[in-house]
Amino acid sequence: MRFLIACCGLLASLSSASAQQTGDAFFEAKIRPVLVKHCYGCHSDESKKAKGGLKVDTRAVLLKGGDSGAAVVPKSVEKSLLYKAVAYQDKAMQMPPDGKLPEAVIADFKKWIEMGAPDPRGAKSGLAVQAKIDIAKGREYWAYRAPAKPSLPAVRDADWSLTDIDRFILAGLEQNKLKPVKDADARTLVRRLHLTLIGLPPTPEAVELWSARLAAANTPKAKQEVMSKLVDELLTSPRFGEHWGRHWMDVARFGESTGGDANNVTPHAWRYRDYVIDSFNADTPYDRFIIEQLAGDLLPAANPKEFATNVVATGFLATGVKLVAEEEGRRFFADMVDEQIDATTRVFLGTTVSCARCHDHKFDPIPQTDYYALAGIFRSTETHFGLMKAQARQANTLIDLTGMGLPVVGQPIAKEQLAKLKDERDKAAALVDDIFRKRRAGDQIAQSVWLRSRTDRDRTEFAYQQYDEKGNPRVFAMGVQDRELPVETWLNVRGEPDKFGPKVPRGFVQVVAKPGKHTLPTTKGSGRLELAKWIASPENPLTARVMANRIWHHLFGSGLVRSVDDFGVTGEQPSHPELLDHLALRFVEHKWSVKALIREIVLTRTWQLAGDNDETNFATDPDNRLLWRMKPRRLTAEAIRDSMLLVSGHLDEKRPLGTFLVSVGEGTIGRSVFEPEIRKIEADCRSVYLPRVRNVLPEMLDLFDAPDASLVMGVRETTTSPLQGLYLMNSPFVRRQAEGLASRVLAAKSEDPITTAHLLAYGRPPTDKQRATANDFMTNFKRAATTEKLSDIDRRSLQAYCHALLCSAEFRILN
Repeated sequence: MRFLIACCGLLASLSSASAQQTGDAFFEAKIRPVLVKHCYGCHSDESKKAKGGLKVDTRAVLLKGGDSGAAVVPKSVEKSLLYKAVAYQDKAMQMPPDGKLPEAVIADFKKWIEMGAPDPRGAKSGLAVQAKIDIAKGREYWAYRAPAKPSLPAVRDADWSLTDIDRFILAGLEQNKLKPVKDADARTLVRRLHLTLIGLPPTPEAVELWSARLAAANTPKAKQEVMSKLVDELLTSPRFGEHWGRHWMDVARFGESTGGDANNVTPHAWRYRDYVIDSFNADTPYDRFIIEQLAGDLLPAANPKEFATNVVATGFLATGVKLVAEEEGRRFFADMVDEQIDATTRVFLGTTVSCARCHDHKFDPIPQTDYYALAGIFRSTETHFGLMKAQARQANTLIDLTGMGLPVVGQPIAKEQLAKLKDERDKAAALVDDIFRKRRAGDQIAQSVWLRSRTDRDRTEFAYQQYDEKGNPRVFAMGVQDRELPVETWLNVRGEPDKFGPKVPRGFVQVVAKPGKHTLPTTKGSGRLELAKWIASPENPLTARVMANRIWHHLFGSGLVRSVDDFGVTGEQPSHPELLDHLALRFVEHKWSVKALIREIVLTRTWQLAGDNDETNFATDPDNRLLWRMKPRRLTAEAIRDSMLLVSGHLDEKRPLGTFLVSVGEGTIGRSVFEPEIRKIEADCRSVYLPRVRNVLPEMLDLFDAPDASLVMGVRETTTSPLQGLYLMNSPFVRRQAEGLASRVLAAKSEDPITTAHLLAYGRPPTDKQRATANDFMTNFKRAATTEKLSDIDRRSLQAYCHALLCSAEFRILN
C-alpha cells in the first residue's frame, strides 16, 4: 500500500487527446451490409409501406424509430430497440423474422451502438446524396486531380525557413498573423528523433554525444549537418523497420487469426509481418512495395527465394478478417472479396470503394459497377489462408514454398516419427470411410462419433503434411495466386450474392483513371498485376498523396489530411493542399523512397520546433493545424512497452523466428485454443513480434489503444482511462522493468542515483524541484520501512522511484 500511495503521488496525468473517428468505417464494413440485406426490404423507402412505421435507410429515420419508439439510442444498448430485436431479447419483436443473425454480427451491432452509432449517411450536414454520378464532374474534386507542382509561396521572414517545406508552413502562419515558437533544445531533438524513427528512446550516451555536437554547431547549416548524420544513423538501424513496419501493419490490418464469427489462429501470418519489416529496412521503393503486395506472385523473379518472398508479400490480401463459420460458400467468398477491395482501396488510394457494394457510393463519384469491376479481379484470385477443415466451415490451403530459401521453423523428425504420423493419418482416414459406409448402410452411429472421426482425420492429415518425405519441416505461407481462368462477374443487386444484375467487365475506379482507361486492358489472368501497376503509377493522382500524408501523420501526429484513410467527400480537406502536392511530387522524385521523404521532413525547421504553448497562437489555432509548434502526443502502445524494456536493460533486439503462437496450437479460440494461454505469452523482444490475435491482444497493447486489425486503421485512437494507470502501477511486467532500471542505476555506482535514473528514463537530468521531490520520496520510504535491512530499503526505495518514473506522463509522451 505504501508503494502504491507513493507512486500515485508521483504520477503525472495523461494529456487528453480526441479519439480517432473510426465509426464510419465500422458502420460501412459491419452494419450497413446487414441492414441492406435483412432490413431494407421491409423498412426503407424501397418498401411500399414501412412495417411498424420503422425505416432504417438513413441515420435520421433510424434514430427516430417507428411506432414502438427510437430504434437506436447512441451509446445505450439497453434503450436501443434495434439491438433488442436483432438479439431476440423480446419474443414480440425479433428481427430478422426468418432467423437470428450470427452472434458475431449481433456483437457488431452492440459495439456500434456503444461507439455512438456513427452513420455517415447523415453524419455530416450539407452532403447531398447523389441522384446520378457524373464521373467527369467528379474528376474536378481536388483528390482526383493530378498533383500540380506549386510555386514556392512568398514569406515575410525569409531567414526563418530551412527548406521549401518550411516556406509553405510559414506562409500559412503569416497569413493568419501567427509566429512559430522557438526551436526545440538539443536533448529534446535527440529523443524525438529516436522515438519517431526507431520507436525507442536514446541511451544517455547517445543523448550526451549528439546534444554536444548540436550545441557545438554554431550555424544553422552546421546544425543541419549534425542532424543529417543522426537521421542517417537511425534510418539505417534495423530498429527502423520494426517501428515503421508496425505503422504499416496498422493499415494492412495484419492479424494472426481470422477474427469474425469463428476466430481461428493463423500461425503462418508472421511471414508477412517479417516481409514488411524487411521492406522498410531495405527502403523498397513504395511503388514496388505496392505491386509486391497485390501481385507479387505474378512478378518475374531472379531466383526461387525472390519468388517466395514475393508470394509472401501477397499476404496483404490474405491476412484480413474472414467469416470462416459462414455456411454459404458464395456469401463467404463475396465477403472476403469485399474485405480485399476495402483494404486495397483505402490503404493505397484513401478511397472507400467498398461503400459501393450495395448501391452507388452515396457521396463519392463511384458507381456500383466500379466496385464489381474490382471484384472481378479479386474473384479471379485464389486466396490461401490455410485452415484445417476441422477448424472451420470455410477452410482452404496454404502455399507451399519449401526449398526456396525462406527461414524454416521447426526441426527435422526421424523416419520412425514420420512413419508414425503417416500411419495415424491412414488409420484416421480409413475410420472415416468405414463410418461413412456404415451410415450409408443404415447403421445408427452417433453424430458425435462421426464428427470426432472427421476431426481426427483432418488433424492427422495436417500433422503429416507439415513434413516432406524426408522428415524436414515444410515451409508454408499465406498469400494469393491466380485462378486457372478469370471468373466472370455480375453486379449483385443490393449486394446480395444470389441476385444478379448486368455483367461487369473487370477494371479500375473510373474517377481516378484517365477517361476511357478504366477497363482492364487484358482478358488473361486475374488482372491483379495490371491493377497493382495502375495504383503504383506516378500518374495515379491518389497514391503518392496518400502515402506522403501517412508519413506526415506519423512524423507530426496528424496528417495534412487528418482522415488519412479517406480522401473522399466525407473525409477532411487538406490543411496545406499545395504542400501536399509538393510532398507527393517529391516522393516520386525520390524514386518512391520512404526513407528519403522522412529524411526531408525531419530536417525541416517546422519538425524541429519546440512543443511550447503560445496563448495567442492557441486562441487562433487550438488544433495546431497550421503547425506553429510540435504538438506533444502519446507514444504508441508498442513504443511505451519497448521503451520500458530498453531502459530496464531487458530488451532482446534479436528477431524471434516464427510466431509465439506455436505454443498454443491451432484451432478456434474458445474451443481448442484458449485466451488465457495466449495472454500468458510474454517475451522481452520488441512488441511488433508479440502475438497479434484479433480480439485477444496483449494486455498492455490493448489498454494503450493498439488496433486489433479488424479494419484499416491509419490513425489510432488515443484514450485515457483509469485502467491504464492501474495497469502501470500494478502490472508485474512494469514492476519487473522498474526493478531492471533500478539495477542499472545501482550497477552504475553513481554518487547521484537520482540523476542516473532520470538520464536513463528521460534522457535528461532532474530539475531542482524533481530532485527535491525524489529526495523527500526516498526519505519517507525509508522512514516507513524501519524493520528492514538498510541495503534492502535502499534498493526497494530506488525500485519504487524507478517505477514512478516509468509510470509518469513524461515517459510515454513524445515532445
